[in-house]
Amino acid sequence: MDTMSCIKYATIKGREEGLAEGRAEGRAEGRSEGRAEGIAEGAAQGESAAKLSIAKSFKAKGIEPSIIAECTGLPTEEILNL
Repeated sequence: MDTMSCIKYATIKGREEGLAEGRAEGRAEGRSEGRAEGIAEGAAQGESAAKLSIAKSFKAKGIEPSIIAECTGLPTEEILNL
């Protein structure tokens, strides 16, 4: 009976340790994925802001909206609304 108790205790302890380790790995993986997504999103927003800034400068110099759209990749309608 003592041997059975030891095996049962070891099984329970091993399962608890495995769950804790799995949770820690999952959290670390989730954090790294979240950071990667955040960096990508921030870069996309920065790129969009740069395009808008360039479009505003071109528009202030009197360049045709169709040419600005071609150079920046922004829609002509968005350039007309600047």
